[in-house]
Amino acid sequence: MLVVGSSSFVGIAQAQPSAPEDTEESTLLPAPNAPQRLPLERPPTPAPSTRPAAGSADSQNPKPQYGLLGNLGGVRDLLWDRGVLFNMDYVYEAATNVAGGDRGPLLLGAGQLAIRGLFDFQKMFDWEGASGGITISHREGRSLALDAHLDTHTSVQEIYGRGRIWRLSQFWYDQKLGPYVDLKFGRLPVNDDFGGFACEFQLNSLCGSVVSKIASNYIYTFPVSQWATRLRIGTPDSVYLQVGAYQVNPDDVNEGFNFGFSNATGALIVTEAGWFPKIGGDAFSGSYKIGGWYETGGGNDVYLNERHLPLAMYKGQPLHRGDRTGFYFTGVQEIYRPDPANKTRNISAFVRAATADEETATYSSLVTAGVIYKGWCAERPNDWLGLGVGQTTPNPRLVDTLSMSNLLSTKPRKIPTQERYIEAFYSIDVADNIVIRPNIQYITRNGSPLRKTDAVVLGLKSLITF
Repeated sequence: MLVVGSSSFVGIAQAQPSAPEDTEESTLLPAPNAPQRLPLERPPTPAPSTRPAAGSADSQNPKPQYGLLGNLGGVRDLLWDRGVLFNMDYVYEAATNVAGGDRGPLLLGAGQLAIRGLFDFQKMFDWEGASGGITISHREGRSLALDAHLDTHTSVQEIYGRGRIWRLSQFWYDQKLGPYVDLKFGRLPVNDDFGGFACEFQLNSLCGSVVSKIASNYIYTFPVSQWATRLRIGTPDSVYLQVGAYQVNPDDVNEGFNFGFSNATGALIVTEAGWFPKIGGDAFSGSYKIGGWYETGGGNDVYLNERHLPLAMYKGQPLHRGDRTGFYFTGVQEIYRPDPANKTRNISAFVRAATADEETATYSSLVTAGVIYKGWCAERPNDWLGLGVGQTTPNPRLVDTLSMSNLLSTKPRKIPTQERYIEAFYSIDVADNIVIRPNIQYITRNGSPLRKTDAVVLGLKSLITF
């Protein structure tokens, strides 16, 4: 984490990371109309899925798909008949900097092991509409962005971050109250239910839910969980409105199995509306989600001191703001099918955006867009092509503060940079449960107050389900 140097500025930018640790990975599988040979992960499809990796909780699916270990001599089928499904998956991301950074080229890797359990309480105890889940995860490895001194806001290995420790990443109970009401509570990451977006890209700003990309110091996504509850009205395949409440507790970041409340700093309230239309004569699927958050703990103003004067000139303690807010949008739209009758091969376009309040945020906005072509040729129906671009913009009030401070000080402080980035990948379906995804990433900071070297990174993302 980048700290602003002088004691007068400690806390001005509570989250000024060169490579943020709000990383995540997708646990979603393809939609029910996917081909029989399912790849490990799917491109950002319009329709959401509630299914865990390598298995299905869908009561209409009589048998879930298993990973490399198979049925284990019938043990997995026996457990599933009794409402229990266990899976394990491993994600590894290697990266090397062919341009940019103060060190290198370096070749570094980071990975995550996740052990997942799903429980159908209707099968187990005859509790109608009830289910539960648990995930234990462990991350390891090194960050290229940090070790090679790329000095980027975004991580070039999204799987890196939040400490190399074991964590209870999910522990929840879900109760459906009729066809249109769903209540969930327990230990939850925010991205489990809000801003859902699959994590195909290796560049963190293009991967997964957008809700924490510019607010990672108080919005915690996978693998960090916190006490939370979510109430949804509607259906996750047509239209819904939902609200969630999450405890904000820094101990959840530092400890993998924290259950306490004593050091909580506030609550995070998130709301989201979702709409999933079918467009045109070919019924192209769309997914549109808009939401916002309100955090009650607040943070320090990045420009004003407690006397409402500019910090850089008059020093003193930062003005404390009583809350923090933000908004986001995620849209995915199927736009083309080479074979109109085959819904498993298509091109989808996506747009995501997030903005945070300029009183307290280090980065005030993020916008990304791209396309993913799944099943790009008939001979390779489970191979995909992906292209994503984006821009992350620093808070202009913080830039003004630090620029003014540098003019008045003999010890210049780092200024958060505007970043523009692009990633292209080719996802190769090696086997039923093995995917490798070579990619190239380019990050430029030409719009920054300080000139910084562009970075070019070659990456390789690999995914295995057991």
